Amino acid sequence: MRTLLLVLMMAAVPAPPLEQMELEQVLSCAGDALKCEASDWDLARELARRYDSTVLAARIQRASGAQRRVLAFALYVQPSRPEVAKLMKKLSSDRDEELAYYALNYRAKLCERDALAKLVASPYRVRAACEQWATTVSLVGQCKYTRGGLFLVDSLDHACLNVVRAAETGLLALYPDAPSSFESPTQAKAYFRKRVHP
Repeated sequence: MRTLLLVLMMAAVPAPPLEQMELEQVLSCAGDALKCEASDWDLARELARRYDSTVLAARIQRASGAQRRVLAFALYVQPSRPEVAKLMKKLSSDRDEELAYYALNYRAKLCERDALAKLVASPYRVRAACEQWATTVSLVGQCKYTRGGLFLVDSLDHACLNVVRAAETGLLALYPDAPSSFESPTQAKAYFRKRVHP
């Protein structure tokens, strides 16, 4: 009875705030939003704020699935570094779809052509939130990746308006001589489809 009471009392002790946790304590919360009252992205941002990319990249080698995701997210939000780009190249074909997507996106932000090619290739469709997918779409124009033109035209039909705006901006970046406005979305799609496939 005393042991059961002790276990219950220990379970009731709240976790310390994220800011006070060591690396391993933060990683112990990965994949369990209730344990530390933090999402995987909250954990990742905290790790990114406090730890160098070298430490995080080294730790990813022996991390579990959820921990690997948190570490990859932490590396994603930090400023890019060549050694991290090299690691992200390996992670780009990971079995974990979400981890692979962010690894590809990290490399696309560096305008790596093979990462952009994979992101725009049909039927590549990751389940990313609208805001995140808009970021991916915008990279095609920012990197002047002309082979992604059809991908941008197809993105004009996306359900999320910020994705549509990113596609419009991207198409204008690829084709700066294009009209800046059209009478209708249908006219815009027809115009850019001809530009992509003359």
